[in-house]
Amino acid sequence: MNPSDQGMPPPAGKASLVRGIFARIAGRYDLLNALLSLGLHRTWRRAAAAQLDLVAGSTAVDLCCGTGELTRALARLAGPENVVGLDFVPEMLERARLRHPGIRFLEADALATALPEGSFDGASVAFALRNVEDVEALFREMTRLVRPGGRVVSLELTRPGGLLGCLHGLVLRWIVPLVGGMLSGQGGAYRYLARSIAEFLPVEEVARRMERAGLEEIRILPLTGGIVTLHVGRRPTRPSDE
Repeated sequence: MNPSDQGMPPPAGKASLVRGIFARIAGRYDLLNALLSLGLHRTWRRAAAAQLDLVAGSTAVDLCCGTGELTRALARLAGPENVVGLDFVPEMLERARLRHPGIRFLEADALATALPEGSFDGASVAFALRNVEDVEALFREMTRLVRPGGRVVSLELTRPGGLLGCLHGLVLRWIVPLVGGMLSGQGGAYRYLARSIAEFLPVEEVARRMERAGLEEIRILPLTGGIVTLHVGRRPTRPSDE
């Protein structure tokens, strides 16, 4: 049985599973993002990039960058030479480099990038919190990478409430695996992705983990009725023990 057809993996086994899933769907990833989001994914990414307050000459890093769509949005604000995208799936990075040749993309683990501390004005991650082994560790690494006063933003698929939430649940259960499977040939991968949204942390818990990771001034910004949510935080300008 394909691992992605089983239940959600334990945290310690998630990295290997996720790497395999995204390697298999890399070729259809952008097309399916466009279809399943009804074309809104670029609007959401632009909204995320805007939260970093980048200007020409600012520096930014995009973790779990995939095919580089959010990285490109950052580059439009800061300049492509000032932005770097990181991912641990070579197949996704190959597409990113083909699609965005002016931007630097590196293969790296988002939980331990080995990049110098405080070397960026802003750090972003999109549609990846659900797929990392340790959400708090990811935010710690993002906090480490930005300078004091620098901003961190996460864009994630979330669960809206009310009637929209009921409809959203049906789409996740039936439409996402069906369309994803038909167009990618990887129905199991899209069943995993749908479950990862349905079973992910509440937005308030994500904010608490950002705070525990050392961020402050945390804001929760739902978009499109809560189908996606932005979490924004800032690295303190002084150590917390001062």
